Amino acid sequence: MRPDDGRLSLWPVGVFLFIVVLAVASITPVVRLNTAPPSDFSTLRSSAKGSDAAVAAGYWKAAESVIQWKYSRTSALPEPVPVDFKLVDDSGKGTNGESQAVRTAYWAKLREEWLKADNWHTTYSFDLGWMLRNVQALLRAVTNFVRDRT
Repeated sequence: MRPDDGRLSLWPVGVFLFIVVLAVASITPVVRLNTAPPSDFSTLRSSAKGSDAAVAAGYWKAAESVIQWKYSRTSALPEPVPVDFKLVDDSGKGTNGESQAVRTAYWAKLREEWLKADNWHTTYSFDLGWMLRNVQALLRAVTNFVRDRT
């Protein structure tokens, strides 16, 4: 692609670099809690009758479906047990037969396991939504600016 005077045109290189920068900026890491509970969590002896893998799996499922969306991976979980940390049956409703002592024991164990990197996995996704969010923020800022000046 040469102009009439014999020079090399660089606009295709610029367009290509722009597309590469957009593509790289659109790859975002997503860190999520593993679906399988760690062995320490599963073998927790939370009651006199010993460990219960089904109860451990239920509390890990609660951590996976509710807790990981409320707290970041790098933040320490709070000391008091949140209301959302409860056993959930297959229909999504809480079970009534859970003991507060067992719930507290699993919460303490989750607080211990939360900051361990082995309990998390990272995936990468291609997301162009950041451009839309930035354009929307710019439009809101311009709208607010114009409204404040009139």
